[in-house]
Amino acid sequence: MRYTLLVGLLLACCSVAEATPRYAILEGFELGNECAPIALLVEQVGREEVRMGLTQDNITTTVRSQLRAARLYRSRIGPYLYVNIQVVGAAVSVRLKFNKPLSDPISGQQQIATTWDKSLLGHGLEAEYVLSRLSRLTATFIDAYLRVNEKACKRSD
Repeated sequence: MRYTLLVGLLLACCSVAEATPRYAILEGFELGNECAPIALLVEQVGREEVRMGLTQDNITTTVRSQLRAARLYRSRIGPYLYVNIQVVGAAVSVRLKFNKPLSDPISGQQQIATTWDKSLLGHGLEAEYVLSRLSRLTATFIDAYLRVNEKACKRSD
């Protein structure tokens, strides 16, 4: 009788745990932000990037316009999206990182940490190509961010 009850409880716990897939829990940690707007930080461009026509301004404009269209942009400090583009020869790396404050419950200290980090690699020597890759990666971020924060976003509308 005890074993039947124990097995029943274990099965009930397992089915509740399976109701929330692991990836959903991980994404909630990575991107959960109560649908709050985020800031933008674009890494300084180097000589190679400038030579191909990439500027701080056109990189910032590409990402900021997409964040604004999704009503996710703010200029104040807080959680932020970090953008880094590197060009080496004909190779291009486009990287986005979502950084947000995390608290240590024991020490009470808070630090900014990267919780979401994606990149695209490619090759090409045209600024338009690199900006299109950046735009694609930004759209991927926005889609995931809005999906994870969907309930909070609906409340804020």
